[in-house]
Amino acid sequence: MSTATVPAAAAAAAAPEKKKPMMLIAVVVALVMAGAGYWFFLKPSSAEGAEAPKPEPTPGVVVDLDPLTLNLADGRYLKMGLSLEVTEEAQAAAGKEGVNGAKARDAAITILGQRTYEQMLQPKTKEAAIKTLEKEIKKRYDGDVMDVYVTELVMQ
Repeated sequence: MSTATVPAAAAAAAAPEKKKPMMLIAVVVALVMAGAGYWFFLKPSSAEGAEAPKPEPTPGVVVDLDPLTLNLADGRYLKMGLSLEVTEEAQAAAGKEGVNGAKARDAAITILGQRTYEQMLQPKTKEAAIKTLEKEIKKRYDGDVMDVYVTELVMQ
């Protein structure tokens, strides 16, 4: 009796050891199959998710706006000149009248009018204010303005 129980115990101990590698292989195969299924069936193709790139706008003329004098937040004055580089399409749409600079002038009054004389004296804050102004002008013209140039900047 004692000899019969030893081989049965050894066989029972060996069975779980054989099941572990088989279980591990089954899990790895299932993960690989799931990944392949996602890759082929659920992942959007590059043609579906990508839009056709828009052609780059062609630069047109540089429009010089009349100099603008505005009040700074602390009561001092800022005189500035702006020029807008517009696209050919915007230039053609404007016709003989030319591009209207009202949006750019309004943006300058709104953004720079919040700054003080001391802030505008510091190069970093002045550059940040001008960058903010450029972004706002480009946004207001819906892509018709390619670049903004500050041609004059005098404070008193």
